[in-house]
Amino acid sequence: MRRRLLRDGILLRSIVVTILAFILVGVATIAYTAHAARIQAETQSRVHLEQLLDTVESTLRVACFVKDVQLAREVALGLLSNTEILRVTIHEGSFILADIQRPGNRGSTDVAGSLVRSINSPFIEGDVIGRIRLTPDPEVIERRIRDDIIGQALQLAWQLALIAGAIVVTLLAFVIHPISAMSRNLHAMDPTAGDRLQKPPGHARTEIGNLVDDVNALAGSLVQALEKEQALRLQGEMDERRYHAIFDNAESGIFIVDRAGRLTSWNPAFARLLGISGDAARRLSELPWAAPEEIAGLIEAAFTNRQPVSIDARLQPPGRPRFWLKLVLSPVGSDILQGVAHDVSALKEAEAAARRQALSDPLTGLANRASLEQQLGQRIRQHHLQPGRGFTLLHIDLDKFRLITEGVGVTAGDEILRAIAGRLGATVKSEDTLARLSADVFAVLLQDLDDDGHIDKVIERIMNSLRQPYLVDGSPIQLTASIGITLFPSDGGDAPSLLRNAELACDKAKLAGGNQAAFFDATLAETAEQRRHLENDLRQAVAQRQFSLYYQPIADLARHRIAGAEALIRWHHPERGLVPPDQFIPVVEQSGLINEIGLWVLDSACRQLAEWQAAGCPHYLSINVSGRQIPDGLPPQAVAAAIARHGIAPERLALEITEGILLGDIGVARAWLLAVQQLGVRLYLDDFGTGYSSLSYLKRFPLDTLKIDRSFVQDMQAESSDHSLVEAIVAMARSLRLRVVAEGVESAAQLQMLEAMGCHYAQGYHLSRPVPAADFAEVVAGIDRRLAG
Repeated sequence: MRRRLLRDGILLRSIVVTILAFILVGVATIAYTAHAARIQAETQSRVHLEQLLDTVESTLRVACFVKDVQLAREVALGLLSNTEILRVTIHEGSFILADIQRPGNRGSTDVAGSLVRSINSPFIEGDVIGRIRLTPDPEVIERRIRDDIIGQALQLAWQLALIAGAIVVTLLAFVIHPISAMSRNLHAMDPTAGDRLQKPPGHARTEIGNLVDDVNALAGSLVQALEKEQALRLQGEMDERRYHAIFDNAESGIFIVDRAGRLTSWNPAFARLLGISGDAARRLSELPWAAPEEIAGLIEAAFTNRQPVSIDARLQPPGRPRFWLKLVLSPVGSDILQGVAHDVSALKEAEAAARRQALSDPLTGLANRASLEQQLGQRIRQHHLQPGRGFTLLHIDLDKFRLITEGVGVTAGDEILRAIAGRLGATVKSEDTLARLSADVFAVLLQDLDDDGHIDKVIERIMNSLRQPYLVDGSPIQLTASIGITLFPSDGGDAPSLLRNAELACDKAKLAGGNQAAFFDATLAETAEQRRHLENDLRQAVAQRQFSLYYQPIADLARHRIAGAEALIRWHHPERGLVPPDQFIPVVEQSGLINEIGLWVLDSACRQLAEWQAAGCPHYLSINVSGRQIPDGLPPQAVAAAIARHGIAPERLALEITEGILLGDIGVARAWLLAVQQLGVRLYLDDFGTGYSSLSYLKRFPLDTLKIDRSFVQDMQAESSDHSLVEAIVAMARSLRLRVVAEGVESAAQLQMLEAMGCHYAQGYHLSRPVPAADFAEVVAGIDRRLAG
């Protein structure tokens, strides 16, 4: 092991690499040293030769000038006494005075680096009379270079040896031994037991210390990965056991299907649902489905689309009632589907019941409007496919049923409605359709009946049946109905048209007094169309402010002067001119515009009162309030805000309500009246005597004043029944401490009779018609003069 470590270890490799590196460096250094030594030796030799020539230059001048061969030879031999010189040659012109070579040297004398110097005349400077050539000895130069290289090589060798030793020692101390210790400790370390490597001494912040940190971090990560893998494996085992527990104990059926549609596995719940016994494989589509081809298509769709698919399928198992299963197939592999089956029979039954409920009236069990429209549509389509006799649609509206319900209570009213449904069913054939369209509205679809004579007989049976008394808590209650009749195809070609036209015909019967039937005719549709145009014009009138208030003065009979006025709305139509209120007020109420217009009337009346108040005029002003405005259309907060906005005294404002308001929700009406009265506003009961008011209403509600309907006053004469009735109303009102306003005063005699009765106020055409605000002051001044006279 140790030998292998030494052979393959970092130390040996480091030493080899270091030696090779030093050898390369040494060779390069020696080569460079040899080259530099050669250049230095040649340079030194040349300098030395120059110095020698300088010493003999004067002698050479003389020898050449006199051409003295002997003297030249002596100079040459003197120069050859220097070991660096190999040969000396002295020329005088073209004549060689001396040419002497060192004896014993057989090498070539043609050596690069020979020194040649010109010899000048001793008398004339610059006159060249000869030359001398000194040839250096190459062996001497080479020997000198070799000695220098050897010396430097030895010096470099011991320097490199010292450096290599230092590197090896450093590697051993700071790298090899720490890494070897780390390796031994790493082999003995158990990371799962919490063991970790210790940093070698002195390496807390070195790369080896960082390596120890990295190894410890890697060990920690590996331990965490192992722990996570073990946890996942345990979780997988638990999930598998849980899946098997769910698979075996699930209430829903779970199964596996292969690409051929064969059931390869299923849980007990699936076996119970489908009555499967044994483990024999079978195809899913071969089970007792009502439509097996749907199951095969579902399997194919799941494999083709590679996404979950579902279907509600019905089973018809032998010996068991039919039931519904919801199948969901999900791909879990290239050739496997996982399926889940739920019994949705209860849900299917609930949906069917919901559909039946959506198409039937919960109180009577009859068809509702949606169901009737469906049957009308089917009957119309059948007629177009197979033309034949038409059919008749009856719209039956119970007369004044709301008043009866308010008298006997909602529960008793529901019993009456159920009794009416039973009576209607007894008067028509089984193939005819009965429907309840709203609270007190029924419809009858008479199949294959379009003959007026037969229709009249059916209508008579229905009306006679409905007229029979209904017993509520032992007391008989009489009911009548208004019936509208439409014929298909003459009165309409679709269900909405037939229903609308039947309702128009019923409205015609109601306007005629009720308790009768009316056939639809085209004029009713024309009237309805005119009403629709009128409603559109009214909406534009609201947006364009085409309304204004006129004021009809009200006289104080005791003081013989005008006390106030009633504000009456007028519509200035851009094409029709001034439209009377009785032509548009009913449409305003039914269209829902009454709330917006009512708030405008309130604000305009308060503004007029503010102007009168600023001018010192003490008159009060009353405005009419529709029952449709109470309580949300004209909330007491809106009344209070208008009074505060215009800064008027609240007692100068009066709200006139009709008796119909008191016949609705008594609690709501009373709460609204009390809230308005607490603001200080007066409350008038308008058109008294024409409705169903009684003394109990007068005592129960916080009223200030009664307004006797004009029908009792405008034809009143002395000793007439109208006179007696008006006198009785005035007396009753005074006994209840209510003030009385008589409407419809047409003559001075009527005014005198009312004053004699003790009536408080009067208004009518005898005093003045309603006038614009600009004319009111002048009209009031004239009336006051007449009353005072």
